[in-house]
Amino acid sequence: MDNNLDFLLQQISRGKASDEQMAQAEAQLAQMEKRMERMIDGWNTVERTTNRHARKISIRWIAGVAASWLLIVSLSLIATHHNNQQDFARQPSEDTFDNPEDAAAETQRALLKFSQCINKAIE
Repeated sequence: MDNNLDFLLQQISRGKASDEQMAQAEAQLAQMEKRMERMIDGWNTVERTTNRHARKISIRWIAGVAASWLLIVSLSLIATHHNNQQDFARQPSEDTFDNPEDAAAETQRALLKFSQCINKAIE
């Protein structure tokens, strides 16, 4: 605190201050209040920008983690699907026949069975 303001406040507290001294004390206190308001506004601005910066960093971090997980899951699904296709291509087909007569007989048997099921459903 300013020495003059300290003296004026002591005079006011003792009840010995003149009207002029009261006015001087009020003016000095008003100046101090304005300076404190500017300082507090500056602190609030710094705090708001810091909070905004921290929020941006956390959102970016969360988005990065989510993107990484999505990439890992996608690559593993693609690799699994690719391996399944290769395994399917390697399996010998049990429904194939070496001669056309066996294939035609099997086809007729399947069509007859299908026809019987359709006929039962219609009745």
